Amino acid sequence: MERFSQNQYVSGSVMRAEHQKRLPSELPFRCYWLQSVNASHRFELVNTDPGAFEKLNEDDFLLFAPAGFTPAAALLLEVAKCSDQRPELNCFIQPLSSQHLITTGLQSSLQLFQQLQAGQQWCQHYVIIIRVALISAAVPLQRVQDVMLAGLINTESVWVLDALNSGSESTESTALTYQQFMQEYEKLTRMTHYLPERNHYRKSYLRGGLLNLIQQDLKQADKLSDNVRHAIHYFSEQFPAQGVMEKLMLKQPDIYFNLMKVRKTSVA
Repeated sequence: MERFSQNQYVSGSVMRAEHQKRLPSELPFRCYWLQSVNASHRFELVNTDPGAFEKLNEDDFLLFAPAGFTPAAALLLEVAKCSDQRPELNCFIQPLSSQHLITTGLQSSLQLFQQLQAGQQWCQHYVIIIRVALISAAVPLQRVQDVMLAGLINTESVWVLDALNSGSESTESTALTYQQFMQEYEKLTRMTHYLPERNHYRKSYLRGGLLNLIQQDLKQADKLSDNVRHAIHYFSEQFPAQGVMEKLMLKQPDIYFNLMKVRKTSVA
């Protein structure tokens, strides 16, 4: 049984107010309403303004795709087929690269979240099909990752579709800024407040997010930034270190950074 309940979500008026902060043309993704066509046992795409979400039935599906990407009919047929076979599912995910490491088929939402965090596989290159009722928990929606977060936290399982249906080979990942790291952790904390698994989600996010921030500094700076150092010191007690190098990162972040910088230089 899936975990979401319509009683857990904010009202449509709050959702509408959040979306009015950004015009649809400014969003880095496209949103479609999947309208059921019973005669042909498939869905049709109807382009949806984010401000119109509250007008839809909470059991309807919305499809989110990166800007410039138009989902193919084969994807809609696959979703319709899976939905018929497993009507309890509330979220489907399709990677847009055949080089992804996500196993297709039914997946544990928590385990998939942990995998994405550990491998730093959060990026814009996914299509997410999700029930309307789940979306309001993740507003404001600024990236495809926000939609994925809503699906992975508010369900117990998701269905991962075959990436080859999309025909896209884009693998460029999106850099995480310090501001995004803090904002997303606040959102994650709020969304997982009542979940028994909340600590697993938060520890996975912090471990993956801090490593991501350090990687950005390694690419862009000669020393660890004050913001990242502060984040490491602040959150270091909230998850146990895994191995010697991670312990060094949490206890002596500047030494860890310098060591990684030397390693990166020597390899180059």
